[in-house]
Amino acid sequence: MIFRWSIWGEHISKNTELLRYSVLSFRKQFGGDHQYIIYTDNPDFVSRQLGASVDVRGFPSDENSQFCVMSKTTWRKWCPSSRLDINHDECYVDSDVFLLKYPKEIDLILSNQKIKFAIMDEFFGQPYQHGAMHKKATPDTPFVNAGFFVQKAGHDISSDLIEKFDWWRENIKDDEQTHHDEQGALAVALTKYLVKGELFILPKKKYMLISETSNAGIENLDNVTLFHATYPTHLAFYKFKYILDEILSDRLKPNFENAK
Repeated sequence: MIFRWSIWGEHISKNTELLRYSVLSFRKQFGGDHQYIIYTDNPDFVSRQLGASVDVRGFPSDENSQFCVMSKTTWRKWCPSSRLDINHDECYVDSDVFLLKYPKEIDLILSNQKIKFAIMDEFFGQPYQHGAMHKKATPDTPFVNAGFFVQKAGHDISSDLIEKFDWWRENIKDDEQTHHDEQGALAVALTKYLVKGELFILPKKKYMLISETSNAGIENLDNVTLFHATYPTHLAFYKFKYILDEILSDRLKPNFENAK
């Protein structure tokens, strides 16, 4: 299985600690027999911060590479490609997503031949969560959160997502762009799979968004498998960091020395 993250620009100085905890939390539950890959525009710095046991790769130097665009919208998370290897199960993970226990739902998804993709649910679906891509949404388009997205071996969202990306570039002006456009594009791309029963939306009480407006009053993560401490302040990371410290106590060493 491939687990992949992206980090770039000012997010590197602000969120490297979160990224380190995110990667460690997945390695803790899945072990070392998988690929853990980070794409970035500053691989030397990220490598020094995270250590040699993580595969840190630089963004392609070709400015025309798919999704490698600078904008308010987070398209660069998919650079260099929204699928690295179709022969493997592949999970995209935001740097502020943390795994607290082994995700049993993932095993069920991987064993279900009908399911092609899986994604987090939104706390409460609202049009702004599709960003400018609400113009392409239909009544069937789900309100999903793109912080954790699974593509099963043999399946690839790339052609559908590229189609939405190209439409976005041609039709959305700079002053219309929002932080949520990429998430909205993914939601629109996944619509047909949801309608056909090929998209699994993870249960929101176990795969939880936590922010100033989502589950803000939660004090206990006993029944939570994964949480997304969402942008911009990531308050839930700092609120529940002590739980991650306990879970990762055997791994929180400089440069991932104890990562296995």
